[in-house]
Amino acid sequence: MFDLDAFNLATQLLFQPITLIMLVVGVGIGIAIGVLPGLGPPVALSLALPFTFEMSFVPSIVLLLSIYSASIYGGSISAIVARIPGTGAAVATAQDGNAMFRAGRGGEALGLSLTGSVIGGLFSALVLAIFSPLLAKLAAHFGPREYLAVCVFGLAVVVRVAGASLWKGLAMAGVGLWLTTWGIDPLSGGERYTFDSYQFYSGIKLIPFLIGIFAVSEVFIGAERALTKIDFDASSLKINIPGRARLKELKGVIMRSSIVGTVIGIVPGEGAAVGAYYAYAEEKRRSDKPDEFGKGSPVGVLAPETANNATVGGALLPTMTLGVPGTPAAAILLGAFAINNLTPGPRLFEERGDIMYAIYIGLFLINLVMMVVGYFAIRFAAQIIRVPQNIVLPLVFLLSVAGIYSTFSSLFAVGIMIASGVFGYIIRKLGFSVAPLVIGFVLGAIFEDGFRQSITTSQGSVLEFFNTPIGLSIYCLLFLTLFGGRIWQRLRAMIKRETP
Repeated sequence: MFDLDAFNLATQLLFQPITLIMLVVGVGIGIAIGVLPGLGPPVALSLALPFTFEMSFVPSIVLLLSIYSASIYGGSISAIVARIPGTGAAVATAQDGNAMFRAGRGGEALGLSLTGSVIGGLFSALVLAIFSPLLAKLAAHFGPREYLAVCVFGLAVVVRVAGASLWKGLAMAGVGLWLTTWGIDPLSGGERYTFDSYQFYSGIKLIPFLIGIFAVSEVFIGAERALTKIDFDASSLKINIPGRARLKELKGVIMRSSIVGTVIGIVPGEGAAVGAYYAYAEEKRRSDKPDEFGKGSPVGVLAPETANNATVGGALLPTMTLGVPGTPAAAILLGAFAINNLTPGPRLFEERGDIMYAIYIGLFLINLVMMVVGYFAIRFAAQIIRVPQNIVLPLVFLLSVAGIYSTFSSLFAVGIMIASGVFGYIIRKLGFSVAPLVIGFVLGAIFEDGFRQSITTSQGSVLEFFNTPIGLSIYCLLFLTLFGGRIWQRLRAMIKRETP
């Protein structure tokens, strides 16, 4: 139901000077960090999060959402200009985008990238505004067994897409869950992994852990390539926005890629990079000239860039309605809710509808502002690629330390951040993915509460976990997600063998 009072309050909050300033600043920061190779949305958000502690919720969430959306777009600039994707989401764009740039069609490639990113973001914002209230109403009927099922679904899907090695994904998800058990047991009051230190009584704080895993570990990883020099021909640094006729010609690509990106964003653990690859592969499959892909195809730029920004609204759907982050970046956004003592879920929709409307409208405004800023700031943004990594990386580390210490006024929190960074560096060097670790850490408390309450009410019977229509539906959906593709392939193979 549309709530006019909440809508009016949301517009008042959004159009306050501080909120508008944070919106523009966030878009600028997001583009700048997205351009820099190796950083991207999780690092950008983890650096910005501590500085939102003194803000009210709407300016802080607008700042973070601006950085989130713009950093995904920013990655395409370095991918097109230098064939060095600023983010994983721009990897699919690099080959065709850079081929167009070297052929003197850089303005067309940059224009398609910006336009696709904005349209994909607007589409997913519309989907979020329409479907999140409906999902929140369904979530209002959730009990411990349903939330347990959601956590199992999220963790299982993240583990599946975390990399080639299933056991590595399982190990990281297990470590993430285990780390959330540190501190005082909320039910028994007993100590768990406190190491006789009162500092661990409240467990491992979310924000230092996330900043360490993403930002600090990236500093260590990036230090290995700090002396790499990046250069490019600046003569093609301009944007040619496609006209109405061109957009009409490409409307099928835009619509399909927007839908693919949004759906992929909803699935926990998939993220912008997967959405971009799916959209790219789908357009190549449908194309009459698939051989042109990889050699400078405009569709090879438009499809992945539309899809990767469309994952933003999709990832926010389970994050806002269930408290289950669709991506690591969305997991960091949960920190903004925690800072303001807000818990995503159906009660938030009922009690603070103004916040929900502010997020919906804010996403629309962010993408419109990104169109303007991206158009006029392209030359400056591209020059950021030339900034040496041995300048960027120490700055990232200093911002991380300053943000954590100013927020918690605790060297212990800084130590947790650095220890998390070292751990993140080690596991990344060993080929482990940080996504299941982070999702496991974020979902750990919900998983433990759901499991312990479910096992208590069912008197120890695991079969009772499935004795709920919503929970059973979630487990069935999980089964189809994990095994549906293989089953369908085998069925098709059997039908082909039986067909004369």
